[in-house]
Amino acid sequence: MLFVHVLDDMLAIGGITVPQAMTLKALRDKDQMCKMSDLAAMRFLTPGAATGIVDRLIHLGLVERNFDENDRRVILLALTPQGLTAVSDIENKVWAMMKRFYKRISKNDQTASQRMFRKLKEFLKEELDAHKRKHEQAPDRLENS
Repeated sequence: MLFVHVLDDMLAIGGITVPQAMTLKALRDKDQMCKMSDLAAMRFLTPGAATGIVDRLIHLGLVERNFDENDRRVILLALTPQGLTAVSDIENKVWAMMKRFYKRISKNDQTASQRMFRKLKEFLKEELDAHKRKHEQAPDRLENS
């Protein structure tokens, strides 16, 4: 929680919240274009919550809605050039903060924390995969009932 508060303070200068920053990063990681439903699923948000976040990002000029070239009924979300810059700026701020932290700790602690973060990343990937499998199987359970 303290990390989120620090991020909130860091991002407040640009008028972006942590959920908005995470949404910008998710869009960038998804090759900068995706449907609202995909974005909501990636972020574990309801479609309504995702829409609210995206609407504010559109208002800030960081995201835009585009029509799918193959099916004009499908609306795709994309980062604007300002959105790409915002993601880079946010990541640079976070990395700068982490570098300041790492300068304060010993080499042994740095090595141990890097090992711990790698293990945490592996664990979180396993959790995410399990979560996805659970939701993919949910319709099957309903059909077999």
